[in-house]
Amino acid sequence: MREKLSGKLVKPTQINKVMKTNFKLFLEEIIVEDIHVEGNELMISTQHYKAGSTKDSISTYFRAQPYTTSVSGVDAEIYSLLNYVSSDVSTDILKSLKGKGPYKVNPKQWESLLKQVKQHASVFVKRFKPDVIIYPKSSSPLVKQFVDQVHSAYPSAELLDERFVKKVIDAENLEPLINTSHPDWPKFAKDHPAEVKKLKQSLKTHVERGELELKKLYKPYLKFIKNFIELKDAYEVLERVMGANVLVVDDILSSGTTMAEMIRQLQEFEPSKIVGLTLFKVTTAQKSA
Repeated sequence: MREKLSGKLVKPTQINKVMKTNFKLFLEEIIVEDIHVEGNELMISTQHYKAGSTKDSISTYFRAQPYTTSVSGVDAEIYSLLNYVSSDVSTDILKSLKGKGPYKVNPKQWESLLKQVKQHASVFVKRFKPDVIIYPKSSSPLVKQFVDQVHSAYPSAELLDERFVKKVIDAENLEPLINTSHPDWPKFAKDHPAEVKKLKQSLKTHVERGELELKKLYKPYLKFIKNFIELKDAYEVLERVMGANVLVVDDILSSGTTMAEMIRQLQEFEPSKIVGLTLFKVTTAQKSA
């Protein structure tokens, strides 16, 4: 590896020599532990000499303990491995890491960072010992890459995406939740009009509250309803999550809305414990210039 020192390319041995003689100057002269922009490329380094992010760079310094966050209305802790200061630059950096931004990402540098991510995520997940890892279904490769690192650090956990949560959150009315194409539906609707009315009222109440408590629904209704993972699998998920340690994983924590909604919905399944984990979180703290 070669780094820049006062505009000159130097070898790692020379960097070590500078560190021994003038560590303060080394910190001021070299940025070797952040994600920043040079031209149209992202430069990523995973050495650990500075500890905070700025509006122009995201620190890749990993602390001994992850950052913790409490989201209003959610009785669960959320942890994050790295933080960033919200700005136009950091937003474009994060978009680029998601594959949708203006900057090119060096594959080797990104792979090096992911190795560090796995190392530090493993400390957390081995302490929490999740039974189930759930993540948002997303087109962003960043989510899946982070989930893969977390899961590889604790492969015994079952991996699920949260499409069942999204469907409930996005449901504006109850009609999409009723599977009238089910072969038994016509006869059921004809023979049990009062039950159909109760079913629709029950679903309407759940949708208006922004929740769907599957365990409280009348079992015969389930075969006529679609939910998050199409209710034929609802009790399967209920069995996986109820009484389990559930880890909810996402790539970025900004407002916390997505993470909070996922946790709130999952708490209806009565897990033993539920916590969140993200790769990045927004912060107002900055390292000095």
